[in-house]
Amino acid sequence: FQNVYFDTAASPYLYDSEIYQVADKIIGVDKILFGSDYPLLPPSRYFDEMAEAGLTDIQLKKIKGENARQLLA
Repeated sequence: FQNVYFDTAASPYLYDSEIYQVADKIIGVDKILFGSDYPLLPPSRYFDEMAEAGLTDIQLKKIKGENARQLLA
């Protein structure tokens, strides 16, 4: 599963905010990419959920774009 990544799209409909901590423990935050269901859900809904999950600034930075940047570089 070296090349498998997970995105956040639909997460507010499917999971509690705790999913971020669970996913970090199982696969690592480096494998999580920000994805939205815009215009169904605005990005702020995901960002609020991530903040509620208690993610660190480093984890947030990775999920919100750094992981995608590294993947696509």
